[in-house]
Amino acid sequence: MEMGDRPQCSDECREALRRLGALLDGELGEVTEAKLQQHLAECEPCTDRRDFEEGFRDLVRRGCTDQAPPHLRARILSQLDETVTG
Repeated sequence: MEMGDRPQCSDECREALRRLGALLDGELGEVTEAKLQQHLAECEPCTDRRDFEEGFRDLVRRGCTDQAPPHLRARILSQLDETVTG
């Protein structure tokens, strides 16, 4: 069961956990980030989840040092472009 599914979690916790990835990616607006940071300052379970996510991302970043071959990267970017432009 995910933390956001626990009965003791508030709607605010569910919203915080939903936005956690965007926070860690630096994709939130200033006001939204401030509200989320305030929630994290007051909510230990959500802070624990953020800390876990940060640690996991760091572990992946350190463990994945190989780069994709240029032809694979080009193919992926081409497919992404086709998906975006239709």
